[in-house]
Amino acid sequence: MALHQSLLDLSELAPHCQSRATARGLLAEAQDVLRNAVAHQDDEIELANWFSRLLTDIVRAPGVDADIRLTGAAARGDQLPSMPIEWMGEDSDLESVFRDVGLEVHQAADSMAARVDAGLPLGRGGEQALLEEALSQRPPLLQRVGGLPDRSAAVDIKSMLLSPIAAIARWAAPGPRPTVDRLAIGQERGMLTAEDAETLDLAWRTGYSVEMRRWYDNVHGRESVLQDLPPLERTAYGTACRMVSATFESISQRTADGAN
Repeated sequence: MALHQSLLDLSELAPHCQSRATARGLLAEAQDVLRNAVAHQDDEIELANWFSRLLTDIVRAPGVDADIRLTGAAARGDQLPSMPIEWMGEDSDLESVFRDVGLEVHQAADSMAARVDAGLPLGRGGEQALLEEALSQRPPLLQRVGGLPDRSAAVDIKSMLLSPIAAIARWAAPGPRPTVDRLAIGQERGMLTAEDAETLDLAWRTGYSVEMRRWYDNVHGRESVLQDLPPLERTAYGTACRMVSATFESISQRTADGAN
């Protein structure tokens, strides 16, 4: 699906940002046009990629003069406005620019994941370290009552879906690219089975759909339980959580067998 012209127009302005004041205005407008795009049911993955490119172009613009390096979701092409923006380096003034328009930003911890997402070399033993880090994030099974997911269970899209999937995709294809692309490349490399890649791709898209909708409804910062989600989203979220947990178990067993 082609992006709306308003998104494309804003993208053209970002690389030519003349000052941090201009950057502040572009960041505010970007969230407005994103809301319009969500209202028109544009693809969340494409919108995340667009927003990530916009952030990258603004940070790299000569007029912004930023001495930082993006990592995390923004560097991968996965950034949503509800997610913290991560970078390497310090720039408190630029942090204020982002926070003034409601965007959370912080300095990334010095980790293998941050280095890989930023496009820095993986290093010896890095692939195994990424696998261990990913498997440590395996989400627990949803609590069940009477055979059904407990409707009072907390909704945590990041820890149950997005962070685990991003971590396993990072191991499967460490280059700095969107998670959906990493999953596809991970399958091509033989790190993931076709079923792994398809399941995680579907769960990732489900998580993004729910997260973007919660941002659109201004409830992304609030604690929620399954009961708070609309019925279709509740079912999709529960199914995605179950699939991710099962896929992690499969990958864990397969990689353990391969190491023996």
